[in-house]
Amino acid sequence: MTPYRCLRSLRFFRFMMTSGALSALSLLAGAQSPPKSDAITGRVIGDDGNPIVNASVSAIESEARGANRIQRAGATDDEGNFRLTKLPPGLYSVSASAEGYLSASMRATESAFQQGDRYFRPGASLTITLKKGGVITGRVTNTEDRPVVAVPVSLEIARDEYDRPRSSTYVAKEGWTDDRGVYRFFGLRPGSYLVRAGGRGRQDRGPSAFDSDTPTYYPSATREAATEVRVHAGEEANGIDIRYRGERGHSIRGVVAGAGAADITRRPSLSVINLPSRSVVGHTDTRVEDKSFKFEFEGLPDGEYELIARRSTSDEEDGAASTPHRVTIKGADINGIELRLIPYSSLSGRFVLASDSADCQIQNRRQVTDVALILHRNGAAEPESSQWRPDQQGEFMIRGLGAGRYRLGAWLPHMEWYLRAVTTPGTAPAQRPTDVSRQGLTLRPGERKTGLIMTVAEGAVYLTGKVIPAAEGASLPSRLRVYLVPAEAASADDALRYAEADVERNGRFVMRHLAPGRYWLLAREAPDEERFEWLSPWAAWDAASRAKLLREAGAAKVEIELQACKRAMDQTLRYEPR
Repeated sequence: MTPYRCLRSLRFFRFMMTSGALSALSLLAGAQSPPKSDAITGRVIGDDGNPIVNASVSAIESEARGANRIQRAGATDDEGNFRLTKLPPGLYSVSASAEGYLSASMRATESAFQQGDRYFRPGASLTITLKKGGVITGRVTNTEDRPVVAVPVSLEIARDEYDRPRSSTYVAKEGWTDDRGVYRFFGLRPGSYLVRAGGRGRQDRGPSAFDSDTPTYYPSATREAATEVRVHAGEEANGIDIRYRGERGHSIRGVVAGAGAADITRRPSLSVINLPSRSVVGHTDTRVEDKSFKFEFEGLPDGEYELIARRSTSDEEDGAASTPHRVTIKGADINGIELRLIPYSSLSGRFVLASDSADCQIQNRRQVTDVALILHRNGAAEPESSQWRPDQQGEFMIRGLGAGRYRLGAWLPHMEWYLRAVTTPGTAPAQRPTDVSRQGLTLRPGERKTGLIMTVAEGAVYLTGKVIPAAEGASLPSRLRVYLVPAEAASADDALRYAEADVERNGRFVMRHLAPGRYWLLAREAPDEERFEWLSPWAAWDAASRAKLLREAGAAKVEIELQACKRAMDQTLRYEPR
């Protein structure tokens, strides 16, 4: 090469490096980078494979909150295609819905994303499949077989699609009969429902001439004697006719006082819960009268109820709620109830990634800002939420928490991550952090607790296996659970080292986000209860339960060692009945 050509080549190289034309250099090297995009695109189809026209699709930023949160929405075209544009870089949850179909929130399953991720970045292209919902339809008539026109009809969820009773049923749908007395609900999730006509129900509809009546449940019964209606996806339950009883109900009236009651611009709401079924009869807003909050709920039959008043949270306010107040209706209205608001608590802290954890060589590595905090209050039917995600600094603030003791967990974006520690600042003079994973975190009314540290580490193990009967020809119990118990004495009281998983009908089980180390495996018959995988293990929630697991697992002596960043697949565990 001549000196002139060498000098020209050197100038070209300097131009490429200094002018930002690196993409052209990559192209010359045969390593072209994918074009950047500000859009999430895709297609919405039904479970029959056909495109769904005019389906609603939305992308919501996962990290921001309040007014700064970015949200884009759109609709599909005649081919089911959608394009959500002008999305700044970040992580977004994507969901779709259409009339008559079950709404769906997508997980990132494309090859460009970590399998199982819940969030997408601009540039993603995905296909969303919506399942056809179920239908319940019927007719409401009076005792003379004439149609009852414009009577509100509503659904309560009694059991889920796996036939498990819902711990707290609620009004899932509400509508009206037409001039023939006919009602029709569609797009229903699989499960069992109670259908009722009349009564107050939800407060977000207009008033009705039937509000003061007690609800009539299908076929013509009180709630206690009602018949459940089973619904399957894509199927129709017709002929669910109701003979309307038209019985007059009673009212509960009172006032809401206490924390923040002087602020008449933010009205509390009232929830009425039927006991002992724990079904939510309905909700109503309070009204401002004589500088106080008054409430009235009508259409209630004789029985025992629980009343709760709430003031919603905001970006600046923690909100408030009353303690549950029990009342018994027996043949007459109840007046003069006073519900006193108690301030909600709040919790703030941050997530950190341990610097001394293993390097699992994760592809498409995510940040600690991609995790989500999970809280479950002791005695509550369900976790508070799993949608509290930290900001760019890993910090979070949670408002609207009721007083009580909480378990803490985390949704993690990588299989190779696990929750190593949950601590709060120590007290003087030692200032040593306090471990709150063992006994949980206690919040007092109106308390604003700060400084919670959720430490995440790399090196987690993914474990799969199968439980088989110890005796040939024997069968497994219908409800079986596998427990992972630390075998090292130093970890015996570390609640985060325990894990549990339900066993499927074929004997298979899966455990995720496990810390490396030596463990015992134990299978035993499971109680009939609802669990939440992200908050496993339930059985190790207190010291006595951990000690019991240790004794039983140590006696069984089925030991396994989990190595950092490795997958332990197809473990076999024999079930020995106790």
